Amino acid sequence: MARHLFGDFDHQAVVGAFRPDPETMRVEDPQFGLPLQATYIYGFFSDDHGATFGVERKFVGGLTSGCFVLREDYETGELGLSPATGRSARGEVRRKLDGPERVWSDPVFSRLPEGIGNEDEQSMELRWRHESISYSEGDILTLAGPSAGLGIQVFSASRAHPMLYTVICHWASGTVLGRPVSGPLWMDNAYWAHGRDYKDDVYWKSVEVSWQIFCNRFTDGSLEWGHFVTGRDGFTTGAVVNGDRLVASTSGLRTKYALDDAGWPTSVAYDVGDLQYEFSGPVSGRMTQFSAARGPEYRAQTGQTRRLNDRREIADGHTWLESFADRIAADGLA
Repeated sequence: MARHLFGDFDHQAVVGAFRPDPETMRVEDPQFGLPLQATYIYGFFSDDHGATFGVERKFVGGLTSGCFVLREDYETGELGLSPATGRSARGEVRRKLDGPERVWSDPVFSRLPEGIGNEDEQSMELRWRHESISYSEGDILTLAGPSAGLGIQVFSASRAHPMLYTVICHWASGTVLGRPVSGPLWMDNAYWAHGRDYKDDVYWKSVEVSWQIFCNRFTDGSLEWGHFVTGRDGFTTGAVVNGDRLVASTSGLRTKYALDDAGWPTSVAYDVGDLQYEFSGPVSGRMTQFSAARGPEYRAQTGQTRRLNDRREIADGHTWLESFADRIAADGLA
């Protein structure tokens, strides 16, 4: 509920595009007085048989807690956690922060004497330039690809809990768990007050209703991707990018969900200014194991998002959607 305090805008947000570049996004430069607190690398990928794979890794400074690796589980019919998750590198990594390339590599634990660490733990290396990205996790995955164009940035003008959140998209190819794949690989950089994590703050606890990122590759090779935030107290934005063009943006995103009996979105309709998009969420895209660790009302899933009345043919595309079933119901959005 809006509090109408002097100098405060609740969680109202503005959204726009920017040109991603390590040299203009230096980690030591605060934005709106806020320091960089977290970087995420994540994505979904398809093989030639249509099977889906997913990865997610988080960095806080020079530390990382490991990489979640997901693949289709043919017994459950959902996107389950792969045992490779437990072999991914964690702990301190070395970073190269200056110049046209930012690098995360050489996990410290990989240098421990034999018999001390996890003998099966893989190394990792992430290299990001303004025009491309490359990412490897030992024998778990190797991915590389070009930038999808402009990035998307959202700033929430809360006096007590301000936040700048940026998203960069790439289309990557390579292997995951030994299978040739391709799909969108996103990198997020998040700025908020030092000492807090997203899950400590009001966004995770009460303000966010759902958070969606999608990317589609069309048969002509072009890419379109977008970021939709549905929340409370004005924390609601939408933006869509096609290369160097901002296709649509709004701070008045309108959202409507269709839920099954367990609170999983089966479809979501978005009004992004004059354009309409729709997410379709099959059972095979649900990440029940991943979600269970984050709370009983949290739902994370993948699927596909399409622009309505768009005649372009989609060759491949994936969506990240996380939502809170209780907040969707409480706000009358289903």
